[in-house]
Amino acid sequence: MKYYFKTPCGTFFISSAPYGGYNLIINDATINWSEEASELAQQVYDKTSGFEEWDNSIIKERPKNLEEWQVKI
Repeated sequence: MKYYFKTPCGTFFISSAPYGGYNLIINDATINWSEEASELAQQVYDKTSGFEEWDNSIIKERPKNLEEWQVKI
């Protein structure tokens, strides 16, 4: 199962990492990893994802937590 969130900067994905935990991916590039998917969703909300274009954007509409992300099975 993958979670995703579409933005004008690209589509963020949170998916299982090959060796455990979760990867945060945008535009086919892995930009972060965490043991908890919810932590990655929080980084996107807080704009501390590590993806500069998003983190520095003025976009205000974004999911507050992982439950607000779309799910791709």
